[in-house]
Amino acid sequence: MRHSRCHHAARRSIAVAIIAASLALPSSVSSSALPIAPDPWLAVDRNRTGIVADLVSRWDEVTKSERAGVLSEGQLRDALAKLRADHLFAATLAGTYAELLSVFAEAGALSNGTTSAKPQQKVAGSGPELAYTPIVPCRIVDTRGGAGGVFAPGASRNWLATNPGGNFAAQGGSSTTNCGIPVKAAAVTVNFTVFNTGAGPAFITAWPFNQPRPGTATLNWTSVGAQVANGAILPLCTGAGCTSDFSVFASSSTDMVVDVVGYFTPPSGGYVLSVAPSGAHYTSIQAAINAAAAVATASQRYLVRVAPGTYNEQVTLKDFVDVEGSGRRATQIRWSAGWPTLTTGANAELRQAGVWNTSAGAFPTLGAIAVYQTAESPSGNTRLLDLNIAAVGSGDNAGVLVQGGSLGIVGSDVTAGVSSPLGSGGALGVSTENASTVRLRNSRVYAYTSNVGFHAAAERSDTSSLLINDTLLSGPIVGTPTCISVFNNQLQARTC
Repeated sequence: MRHSRCHHAARRSIAVAIIAASLALPSSVSSSALPIAPDPWLAVDRNRTGIVADLVSRWDEVTKSERAGVLSEGQLRDALAKLRADHLFAATLAGTYAELLSVFAEAGALSNGTTSAKPQQKVAGSGPELAYTPIVPCRIVDTRGGAGGVFAPGASRNWLATNPGGNFAAQGGSSTTNCGIPVKAAAVTVNFTVFNTGAGPAFITAWPFNQPRPGTATLNWTSVGAQVANGAILPLCTGAGCTSDFSVFASSSTDMVVDVVGYFTPPSGGYVLSVAPSGAHYTSIQAAINAAAAVATASQRYLVRVAPGTYNEQVTLKDFVDVEGSGRRATQIRWSAGWPTLTTGANAELRQAGVWNTSAGAFPTLGAIAVYQTAESPSGNTRLLDLNIAAVGSGDNAGVLVQGGSLGIVGSDVTAGVSSPLGSGGALGVSTENASTVRLRNSRVYAYTSNVGFHAAAERSDTSSLLINDTLLSGPIVGTPTCISVFNNQLQARTC
């Protein structure tokens, strides 16, 4: 046991020495050459695999003991892999197993400091979990060669931090590359360096573009002609209106250089968020959609993957965010306190789920509408694929009601009304109004009601378009469809 402890101590001292060497930054540098100090935690991320392996080996006797409250080898490895670079460095300094657990507790890597991993649950309004990718340090701003020149006292400027399709020449930075960042990141790790500074004490502050300037400093200096560097994790502007990524304010005159050394994106290839009753990124489908929509673009779509379960919420689709359930019976989106359950009209697809509305009463205030659309976004057009859509309240019911924009329904079942006993209210399977367009293909539509209630499997009115291919309609058709497929004498469908 003594030999083992010495061996572990030696391994720890080597790991600490490597990291400590990377943290030893020069106290001064030549202003003419202007070498920029590397990010102090970059060496940790570059050597992450080896550091994690060393720590797992160091605590192998403990992990193999199978005592209560002790992590297994796999759990320890997973927990270490989730640690931020500074927390991973702190883990290398832990002299006892209790100290190691305290590092995990402080980092939030474990739920209770013992054996269970912390679920990645999020609440509405919070952003997605992010994964860090280190890169070779790359310059994105240099006020000596662009970016507006030296800062005037009290000035603010706006810049890009990631530019997947271009470079940073206009900002005095890299003129030939995008700095190895292939996506529009949610945050970056950067080094700020000021030099040729004006009178102090003074500071710069960096923050996401299009947000209020915070009352904190990113970097401080105290004298004229100072040269000071500091690393920071900088969240970037997301969503609509982000013509820039971040802003910088300088309280005194200064030149400034910004080097990016890593970037943050959601995990699972960057563009997948999970929803489940527990243990996922989110417990709410809408919360996941909102978080993804804040950073999604036409070239960087997101997928919200929903686990089996019943989700009692109203859902509004948003541009460039697709939603995938685990099957039309396994994943159920339900709502009963009014209508609709699902609002469409975005450039998005919803597939493999059930969408139910059971609100009771008469239209327009009450009643049940499962899917509703009044217009579509400029990017437009929602596609519903492999869904079970049902409006089955005790009063009026409409499976799909579209009053503007375009909607496609493929391989889905749409039910309006209660089949047994027959409902007493009106029932509309798929209804198009105004100047809307609905394309219905390879689906089944049912409309149930009593003899006295109005019902229609498909209804077209006003100047709307209703195109129907290879679809079973159980109930009357009201208004002439724009196109409805028929079969030729070889029993081949003629498409609209």
